[in-house]
Amino acid sequence: MMYRKILKLALPLPDITKYERYLFIGPHPDDIEVGCGGLISKLSKAGKEIYFAIVTDGGAGSFNLDTSPEQLIKIRKEESLKSKDVLEVKDVFFLDFPDCGDYRIWDAAKAVAKICLEIDPEIIFAPDPKMPSEIHPDHIKTGRASEISVMMSQYPLIYLRNIGEIPQEYKQNFNFRAIALYYTHRPNKYVNLNSEDIEMQKKAIEKHQSQFSNQEDLSMIYRYMTIRGRIFGSHGKRGKEGYFVRSSQQQHCFPEVNFY
Repeated sequence: MMYRKILKLALPLPDITKYERYLFIGPHPDDIEVGCGGLISKLSKAGKEIYFAIVTDGGAGSFNLDTSPEQLIKIRKEESLKSKDVLEVKDVFFLDFPDCGDYRIWDAAKAVAKICLEIDPEIIFAPDPKMPSEIHPDHIKTGRASEISVMMSQYPLIYLRNIGEIPQEYKQNFNFRAIALYYTHRPNKYVNLNSEDIEMQKKAIEKHQSQFSNQEDLSMIYRYMTIRGRIFGSHGKRGKEGYFVRSSQQQHCFPEVNFY
């Protein structure tokens, strides 16, 4: 135990609020806002450069059989763009893999790696693919694809082997990147939120009307977010979000980070 404490002091977890360029990756158009909206509000106010990448097209996210997947895809993209404006996100990348459809993790990883090489984020956020109770294949695939994409966008030969030619303007963008996982059962880093961050998160979530048209459902989500924050140690009108974070040195052959 003593040596783990020494190792933690020697190689600490990164402060996820101290970067300048961020990429948040969501399985569906509303996941980033629900999982990370408070942090994104905090980062936006601090003038950070923030991007979204949404892996699936969202075309299966409805109980209404009268709505076609094509109609729903269009609606959900529009909702994402409205949410982007609320949170002052610079851009949204839509990868358009089929919502709850048959696609490979490796192909999604290549698509995310291309974005990483283009915008060169210092840290990426994705859902935790190892969360024991998670059964949604898109959440599991998105988390694993995001982790793999970090490797692909750090080493040019890995990129060449899997994706192909490297654009000249991006050759300087092969850099190490930190990873933070949301929707996680194993948070090792917490972010304090003030009441303004929480309100901005709610406004962003409410732009996804196709998913949250029922006020009762929204109220339930907000109660859960409040209770989760209390579990993490928030009090009063404040909130808290928890993430499983790894620096670039802690992502490969470093099991000790799991005990931080």
